[in-house]
Order: sequence, then C-alpha cells, then structure tokens
Amino acid sequence: MSIDREAALKKAEKLLRQGKLKGAIEEYLRLIEDQPRDVSAINALGDLYIRAGDMDRGIAQFTRVADQMFADGFLPRAQAIYKKTLKVQPHHEHTLSQLAEIAYRQGLSGDAIGYLRQLAERRRLRGDERGVSDCVERIRTLDERVSGASASQAAPADEAPDDPAVLFAAATKELASGNELQGRAALMRALTLDAARHGDVVQIALDLAGQGRIETAFGCVDVATDAALLGGNVNQAIEALQTFVRAAPHIPALVKLVELCVDARLDGPLRAAQTQLADAYLDTGKGAEARVIAEDLLEQDPDCEAHAQRVRRAMELLGDPDGGRTVADVRGRHRAMDGAEAEADSPGDTWDGYEQEEIDLSAVLARIGSGDQTVVDDPCDRAIRHLQEGRVEQGIADLREAARVPQTRARAAAELGRLHVRRGELDAAVEWLERAADGPAETQQEGFAVLYELAEALEQLGEPARALAILIDLDADAGEYRDVRLRIERLARAQAGSQQQQ
Repeated sequence: MSIDREAALKKAEKLLRQGKLKGAIEEYLRLIEDQPRDVSAINALGDLYIRAGDMDRGIAQFTRVADQMFADGFLPRAQAIYKKTLKVQPHHEHTLSQLAEIAYRQGLSGDAIGYLRQLAERRRLRGDERGVSDCVERIRTLDERVSGASASQAAPADEAPDDPAVLFAAATKELASGNELQGRAALMRALTLDAARHGDVVQIALDLAGQGRIETAFGCVDVATDAALLGGNVNQAIEALQTFVRAAPHIPALVKLVELCVDARLDGPLRAAQTQLADAYLDTGKGAEARVIAEDLLEQDPDCEAHAQRVRRAMELLGDPDGGRTVADVRGRHRAMDGAEAEADSPGDTWDGYEQEEIDLSAVLARIGSGDQTVVDDPCDRAIRHLQEGRVEQGIADLREAARVPQTRARAAAELGRLHVRRGELDAAVEWLERAADGPAETQQEGFAVLYELAEALEQLGEPARALAILIDLDADAGEYRDVRLRIERLARAQAGSQQQQ
C-alpha cells in the first residue's frame, strides 16, 4: 500500500520539532523507499544527514538527486546540487566527473577541463594511475573537440578572423540562416573587439523582434547587455534592455532589466520596468507572478489607482475576486511602515539561546485535544495589528517577544526579516528569514513565501549561488511558484557566465 506523502512529511516535521532527528530521517527513508523518484524528499534527507553529521550518507542522497536530474536533462538543477555536494566534500570524484560533463555540454570547455584536472589530481594522490590516464584522455578528447569546432567555424583564410566587420557580417548571416548559437558567438566576439558596435547589435535585435523572432532577438540583446556589463557599463546595458522591451515586452528581458535596475539602485527605471513586467504577466495569465510585483508597486505608491487595478486583476486571475481587500491590506502595510524611526534589533542580539528551547508538547497536545489551536494573547498577532495601525515600535517589541515562543518563532522571524528588507538592511533580513525558513511555517504557502523572499534577499546581497540553491529546492517542492523557474534560469546562466570568465 502506497504511503501518504503529505502525512509522512507532516510526521517528519513533527519529529523535527520534537528534536527527534533520527526519527525524522527514518520517516524520510520510508517515504523514499515507497516513492524512489521523489527528488524533493531525497534532497531533504540529504540535508538531514548532513545536519546529523553523517556526511557520507548526505552526499549519497545529493548525488542520487543530481544524477536523476542529469539523466532527465535538467542540467542547471543537477549542476547546482552537484556543487552543493562539493561544499561538503570538495574532492568528491563522481561529482567532479559529472560537473565536467555538464560544463562541456554547456559549452564551457575551460570549466570542464578544470574539473577534470581536479579529478586527475585527486586520483593521482590516491595512486589510481588508470583513473589519471582516463582523465588525461578525456581532457585530450575535449581539446580535440573544441579545436575541431573552432576550425569548422573559422573564417576563410583570406578573411581576418579578428576583424569586427567580418565577424559582424558573419553573425548577421548565421542569424538569418537560423544558426543562433553561432550568430550570438560571433556578435559577442565582435563586441569584445569593438565595443562601439553595441548599437548595431541592439538594432539587429529590434529587427528580429519586428520579424516576430522574439527569442532570437532577445538572445542578441542579451549579448549586447552582457558585453556592456563585462565592460563595466551598467547604464549601457540597462538602456539596451529598455530599448528592447519598448519594442517587445518580453518577460525574460523584463526580468533581467528589473534585476539590473535593482543592482544599480535606479528607483525610477526600476518602477517603470516592474510596471511593464506586471502587465506582461497579467497579459499572459500569470496571476501569481503579477500579484507579487503589483503589490510591491502599490506599496511604493499607495495612491496609484493603476497599481491597485493591477493587484485586482492579478487576484481575479488567481480565482479570488476580492482584490479590493488585498489592495486595502497593501495600503495598510505602507501606512504602517511610513515614518518608522525605530530599528529592529539584529537576530544576533535576540536569538542566542532560543535554539535550545524545548517545545511544550503537553500544552500543544492539550490545545489540540480541546479543539483550541490558538495561542492566547499571541504577541505575533498583536505585532501585526500594531504595524497595520502605524505603531511600529510596539509592533517590533511584540515581534521580538513572539520570536521567543516556539509556536510563533517562524512567523515573527519572517515579519522581522521583511521589515529589514524594506529598510534595505539585507544582512539582518537574511538572518531573520533563514530563522523563519527553519520553520515550521504555519502553512505550506507561507513556507514557500519565506523561501522565495530569502532567495531574493540573498541575490540582492550578492550571494547568487545560495539564492539559486534555495530556488531549486523551492521549485522541487512548490512546482510553478511565482517566477521561480525564470529566476533559476537567469541565475544559472549568470553563474555559468561568471565561471567562464574565471
């Protein structure tokens, strides 16, 4: 008889809340034995083993998940989990071998060779001469493949391969023929040699967009943007994307524009890009993604009726016609934050000692038995009321009190994390949101929201690898949640580009 997955997860969560790590591990083992392709459960089991200090079993679970994703063709997700393995065991041979193969398939031959050299050195140290020879052969084969590919794409002997004009002409020809990868590669090479051709590349993108080849067009403007960023010209990169999205409100282009505006701290262009992205999500029926952005816009400008209407449209797409109440809630949160002068204490000042508090199970069970599952005079509820009514100091004090209570700890930590995010205090925000992510959350959706906000804060803080790992886990658990998959693709692409530069 098949195991009830939700029941098993709840039982494991309960055991964790009781401090029974071994029992939680056993529950996950039962679940995975019954559902051996449950990658989320396998990954979670790996985390539990690491937490328990059993590194070998933890790594075994991570590689099991990554191998499955690799076999299914989800290379960026497999890569992220393999790298998670390397953080625990930097010289794990199977992981190094798989990362080399992924890098090769992604066109990152330098990274592939780097992984193979690490693998060869590891094998040499333990005396595995046959294994070293295998690595050397793989490196040689890889070099030959790269050389062969370069030769097949090289310009004729009577043309100068490093002439930007020749490369630009070749790129135009390749793109017209549908050879997009070769075309983009030639464009990037041309821009590397002559940055003054930036505008020409943007124009190619606009021409392609006019022909209806939106994805190809975005690939070209992406090249122009990346070349500008590599040259240290952030404004030029932003202007290229702004020009493109005015012609084609392409969601991936808008997402990238928003991220660049956040990094550059350009509030005006950021709000304009967010507005366009929210509308694009609404036009494509993506209510969850549109709601997140529309609510953020409304909080920044609570009197804007156009933003309020975006929130209402998003709620209708989500099957909740009561968007007016949501608008009122958002405006209430803005009033609560407006004029706030007090600073929330950092977790380091208030959390020490809380981790060891025992959950009073007898009290919890007594409330469950009586049908009363509320906490009398809940300080977290009090805090929310204070914040909504503009009494920020009292709200912060109550949140700090709620953070001392196991039953409201996660919720209070989440609210404090959000306060810090709004104030731009990202280090403190990450600490509180990590506490909240340790949970357990009151609802599954609240748990998803905390993980999403934690990943967002980490990315803004300049820790994209950690953000990517969290988003991958969230995607495995929550499926198509907000714009998680778009963020995963963008972060994975950025990470691959960063590694290629190194």
